[in-house]
Amino acid sequence: MSDFTSVAVLSWSLGLRRWWLSHGRELITSPFLVQPKAPGRSPASNFILFSFTDGYSGDLRDPTTFLDVLNIMASIVAPVLFIQCLLSILLTTTLAAPINITRETFRTCRPGNWFGNPADCCPPKVIKGPIVDFCPQYDATKPLRVRKALQCLSGHELKTYTRKLEKGYALMRALPDSDPRSLKRQNEIHCAYGTGSFIQDGSTNLTIDVHINWHFLPWHRMFVYFHEKILQKLLGDPEFSLHFWNFDNSVTATPRHGSRGCYKAGHFVPPMYNEPSKATFEANRSFMAFEPNRPVDIAFDLSQLNPLLGLPIFPNNTVEEQTRMNREIMHRSMITLANTTSFFGKAYRVGDARILIPSAGSGTIELWPHNTLHAYIGGWMMQPTTAPIDPLFYPFHANMERLWSVWRKLGYGNDDPTDPDWLDATFLFWDENAVMRRVKVRDFVDLNALGYTFEEVNDASWIFFDNSTSPGAP
Repeated sequence: MSDFTSVAVLSWSLGLRRWWLSHGRELITSPFLVQPKAPGRSPASNFILFSFTDGYSGDLRDPTTFLDVLNIMASIVAPVLFIQCLLSILLTTTLAAPINITRETFRTCRPGNWFGNPADCCPPKVIKGPIVDFCPQYDATKPLRVRKALQCLSGHELKTYTRKLEKGYALMRALPDSDPRSLKRQNEIHCAYGTGSFIQDGSTNLTIDVHINWHFLPWHRMFVYFHEKILQKLLGDPEFSLHFWNFDNSVTATPRHGSRGCYKAGHFVPPMYNEPSKATFEANRSFMAFEPNRPVDIAFDLSQLNPLLGLPIFPNNTVEEQTRMNREIMHRSMITLANTTSFFGKAYRVGDARILIPSAGSGTIELWPHNTLHAYIGGWMMQPTTAPIDPLFYPFHANMERLWSVWRKLGYGNDDPTDPDWLDATFLFWDENAVMRRVKVRDFVDLNALGYTFEEVNDASWIFFDNSTSPGAP
């Protein structure tokens, strides 16, 4: 039942109760009201005898009496029900609208919170200069840039990419905090959008969050897109691509004949992000993230996670055990449990309250592997107030949006939402030139229009997972 349907039903129920009381009638019956059993009365009569205070009474087992009651209710209650349902529909039509971030949203930004932890991370409240509408400008005469799986880079390509990546982050970290392209300011934007710091325009208490609802995937695609654009600008290389961490692939396989993809397991933290002397390094992570031969745990039981208590205790599984568990959770998150509604998460529109409990609003892909991997990496990555400070955040989320593309290709009726309140949701981001851009979800559903694609990898490792026949399955 939708929120507005619930409101309509509640409104009708209260209206019916007010009418009943105003007419001096009292229905003493079950299942609505069970009167105490009187001495000498049969148990059955407790459920069917009724009386009104004006003297009319009867037994609902009598068809004539039953029809009389229905006529009374229909003649007086039905108009009330019709009027209140009509008002509910009008309210629904008036309030339902896509989330829209504006100058006013920035101006009214206030400290937010995440699981009770305060977060004071508002960007400057006055947006200087124009806000320019974003429009994908991909040149169809050029080949698509390819974001590649990090675990398959080697030789000269690996050296070249690592050098550029480290240079890009060194330049980004060197930008002054006043520059919206700095790593600090990019973190602030994610923090403000993810902690209820922004308030819906015209409201005083309806806060905005891009997590735990259907905006999670498109918003983070936008965020990574502009991050990549900033790196390109700083490097002076418009063809630079932010390659992805293929953490969901736990199996090394033999490529199919003629395949040019990557079929190597990618469930280890990429080494280029674990070099202490490099700008891509972040020390504030869990010890597990620094063990080179330890596969990540994306199947962790989220019921054991309490962000206020810090990093949970992860089981010390063998590589074989963890491989099987990761494959199984990916299969469940992407296939078994993932229809359009459950995959994207709960709808979130103007007038809706911020959803605080992941199980109440997150899509399957946000729960697993997203939330579990954030918890596994730990440190800054444990919470949205600080996660983008760690450069590992970006190849992680590049793979999250790749998985969105994979899900769409799996069939099973997997389609993006067509609701205008999703497609026309509008957000603001600073681009590579420090210009504020107005971006709609509909502009970020087609990768080709954005000018890039992803290297093919061994998604079959979890697509065709079968718990009953896979090696190591119980």
